[in-house]
Order: sequence, then C-alpha cells, then structure tokens
Amino acid sequence: MKKLKPTCREVHRLVSEGMDRDLTLTERTRMRLHLMMCGACTRFNQQMDTLRGAMRNFPLGGEDGTPGDHGDHGDHGDKPGGKP
Repeated sequence: MKKLKPTCREVHRLVSEGMDRDLTLTERTRMRLHLMMCGACTRFNQQMDTLRGAMRNFPLGGEDGTPGDHGDHGDHGDKPGGKP
C-alpha cells in the first residue's frame, strides 16, 4: 500500500495529470493532504491554475477559432542552412 502523504514529486505529477484527466478520489485526497502541509507545492498548484486559466483565455486567431495567419512561415536565416 502506498504511503498516505505523497512526495513533492508525486504531487507535481498529480497536479499535471489532473489537467488531462479526472483524478481518482484516492489521488485527490493524497494530493490535498500534501498541499495542506507543503507551501512549495501549494504555490506550484496555484501557478498551474494560473497557467491553465491563461491558456483557456488565449485567443486562437480568427473569429471562427482557427489559428490566425501571422505570415511567419519561412526560414529566417537564424538556423544553419537558412537564407540570410
């Protein structure tokens, strides 16, 4: 049986995975227990929430939600083999 309080590394993984899928009751409980005691992981969780919110509000481009054309398709010469 896993220990009740996960490590910081496990909590970071759970926070990230929670963005992609619903966590199980056990995962959520273990994560919340850790967050009650660890200020660093609480800040990490808040930062991820901020990032998630910013990405939700990020404009995708055109009015129909498709990425806009910014005219940035060619080589810029800053890579080997690129044209100056």
